[in-house]
Amino acid sequence: MSKTFKAIYYDEFNHFYNATIFISSVTLTMRYRNENGRDIDRNWLGENIVSLEENDLQSALIYKNESGKPERLIIRDPELLQEIKYHFRHRKFAGRRFYLTEGKTRYRIFMILAMILLFIGCVYFFFVPWLGERVAMKFSKEREISLGNQMYSSLVSRLEIDNRKTKILNNFFRELHYSLDYPVEITVVKSDEVNAFAIPGGHIVVFNGILEQMKTPEQLAALLGHEGSHVQLRHSLRNIFRSMARKMFLLIILGGDAGIAGYLADRADDLKGLQYSRALETEADESGMRLMYKSGINTEGMLQLMELLQKEGTDRETSALLSTHPVFESRIKNIRKNLNKLGNNPEKDPRLTELFHEIYETGNSY
Repeated sequence: MSKTFKAIYYDEFNHFYNATIFISSVTLTMRYRNENGRDIDRNWLGENIVSLEENDLQSALIYKNESGKPERLIIRDPELLQEIKYHFRHRKFAGRRFYLTEGKTRYRIFMILAMILLFIGCVYFFFVPWLGERVAMKFSKEREISLGNQMYSSLVSRLEIDNRKTKILNNFFRELHYSLDYPVEITVVKSDEVNAFAIPGGHIVVFNGILEQMKTPEQLAALLGHEGSHVQLRHSLRNIFRSMARKMFLLIILGGDAGIAGYLADRADDLKGLQYSRALETEADESGMRLMYKSGINTEGMLQLMELLQKEGTDRETSALLSTHPVFESRIKNIRKNLNKLGNNPEKDPRLTELFHEIYETGNSY
């Protein structure tokens, strides 16, 4: 049987009764005998106890009843007072000062944790990609070429290479005489997928599907100039590091450059799906047009290429290239602007035309 205590209960009419007190963590029960000699149990819910007023002689527990009127329990027994505080320690009235202090402390802790989480989120989504790009820019050219070779080896092992077209397209590229600081090697893949992408350090992968879309040597020269510019401007390396920075951030700390290289080699297939930003695409367009101009290639080929891709944008087959190299209206406007700025000084190279037609004369080796 639970322990009982004695106290004086005042009802809402200020009538008082000597009461026996029973305590639980939910309710406080006063059992008293009314004027008619009848035993009455009055139950107070802990959530409706308003306050506890303490002094040296006695304490008063204030309760708001169903009518919204106050009732009181006068406590002179210190043990009863301690039991009430213990059983209702989770309630505001049981040590008001402590409750408020604890509440403020919890609020401060919550706010600090929220700020920490916000900071971590900002670091994860914004700073780490930025840091990844900065790390990429610190790479030496030699390390970039080595990394690109590892990624290329991992990638081509899972692709079917069109060796004849690969040889012809490399001859076509060399005939363009683009001035690049990297040893560019082009690989043609047997696939109807309309796609092309650059690997850090100089490798360019071109799918048969995109080659079949080319109508003129100038369009093909524009495609290779654009992808070659991604290599020259280190867009490929920067884009990979930025896109994969969150994972590589840990690898940089734990494994150094070797850890990064191993991770990227394992993720080489992801290169096909990495999307360049609008700024990087525009920069590659402009750089590609300058390469064409300096080599005497008609720079309208870049405009024709973009218009071709835009026209075919709703075609299922073009989705792969457009998802990674989106064609914006602003890009086409910028290309037109650069056409007017550069002008045109095309020098017809019969060898380019010959090689271009030779690509399609080989047919598909499926």
